Amino acid sequence: MTLADAPVAPPVRDAVPSVAYAPWWRRALGSLLDGALVAAVAWLATGSPVPVPFLLTPALLNGIDVVEPAGTFSWWTAGAVSVVLLLQAFTGVTPGKSVVGIRVVRESDHEPAGLLRTAGREVLHVLDWILLIGWLRPLWNARRQTFADTLASTVVVRGHVDVPVRLIAAVASAFALALVVSPTVSETGTTTVSCGLADRLGGIETVALRVPGDVWVSRLGIRRLSTMHPQTVLTWTSASAAAPADGTRLGVSLRDRDDHEVWHRTVTFRDGVARTDDVHEVPELTIPHDVTADAGSGWVVRLTSEAGGTSSWLCTLGGPEGPDEQAPLIEG
Repeated sequence: MTLADAPVAPPVRDAVPSVAYAPWWRRALGSLLDGALVAAVAWLATGSPVPVPFLLTPALLNGIDVVEPAGTFSWWTAGAVSVVLLLQAFTGVTPGKSVVGIRVVRESDHEPAGLLRTAGREVLHVLDWILLIGWLRPLWNARRQTFADTLASTVVVRGHVDVPVRLIAAVASAFALALVVSPTVSETGTTTVSCGLADRLGGIETVALRVPGDVWVSRLGIRRLSTMHPQTVLTWTSASAAAPADGTRLGVSLRDRDDHEVWHRTVTFRDGVARTDDVHEVPELTIPHDVTADAGSGWVVRLTSEAGGTSSWLCTLGGPEGPDEQAPLIEG
């Protein structure tokens, strides 16, 4: 038998190519730096590090957990996200990935993944968020792939990046990371108006309304108008150490410029505890921001004593004119 007649061994399938796959820590650090860059752009553009308007954060409203938008859409932020995706799609490198020296490429030929594959890979990352297993998978996978990498047929490899590009990316990433993690200094103006009730409402002496203004936040000396909307708060104080008399009912009606009621709550005092609508215990009454926003300018809060099926006017707070002690008696 000659060499020509010798059997040829079949090709080995699924062999791991001899390439330097990116270790997990480089992938994690590169993603962190890219996220910091986008968050920094979002904060500079909108005053919020959250890059989209539909993420939610918990808030407390009248003792009930609710949610409110945390971010604000901006074309600057959308542009930053687009630039990062386009760079990865057509070069395999983003600013964060260039700092740590890694590239995202096709598994078959180690060329940039292209726009469609890159976009699909980002969508598939939703699988990696399930219990974070997908994000940790590169720690034990032979090709250091997440679930999204496997499904999109991409790998992350070590790659050479020109020194000037790497230096610029490092400076930008360091500034972005410092901006995002630096302490936030908040400032806001608050207007407080009040009225004295003497003995007109079960021992309550004073009712005060705190109306917040715009909130400004500063980071690294850079000042921006925040997306936060503090709530308007109504407080009350008793004439003595004793709590208001049991059964005392305070009606709170927020009215717009045309005197239409847009929001109403009844605060009932019983056993030294204030409750809204006899259900939720409250130390003070919070008026949601969306209510005051919907009421527009010139809104007021009208306070009434609710007893025996009638509502007797006590005083009016808020609005551009301040307290209006001349409002007429309101019969329910």
